[in-house]
Amino acid sequence: MHWEPPIMSDISAGKQIRVVHHDALDGNTPQTPGLIRDVAFDARNPGAAHLSAFRSTVKPGAATGAHHHGQQETVLYVISGAARFRWGDRLEHVAEAGPGDFVFVPAHVVHQEINASAELETVWVVVRSGVDPVVVNLPELDGYVERAVIEYTIAE
Repeated sequence: MHWEPPIMSDISAGKQIRVVHHDALDGNTPQTPGLIRDVAFDARNPGAAHLSAFRSTVKPGAATGAHHHGQQETVLYVISGAARFRWGDRLEHVAEAGPGDFVFVPAHVVHQEINASAELETVWVVVRSGVDPVVVNLPELDGYVERAVIEYTIAE
């Protein structure tokens, strides 16, 4: 008697493993000066129901403003460079991460992302617990942010 494993996969429902190669990442998403987002998976992709994923390249010396991502939790994996994160009601907490480090940002946590180097880009991979790009900017906290060493416009 020949044993066959039970069918566990639901390929018939159109569920497939998808690969997005680095040269197919999509920059057509909301951008932040000094931070370039290249999307792999989001609401525009078939099958993306709960997660989005993208690569962020942070220009040398760049810093975001204070913001949060609503209900979305965020995991970052640092590929290269020196990443600094500030968080809290007045951005009073600080942590740094480097290549190979993971960073977790809980839902609704006010934070700021900074490239700690004025010479080199910082690159990280981001996975969020939602398919739509949610960014709630908090300009009322501008007095607490770490200022960018180099100012950028979105076109750069």
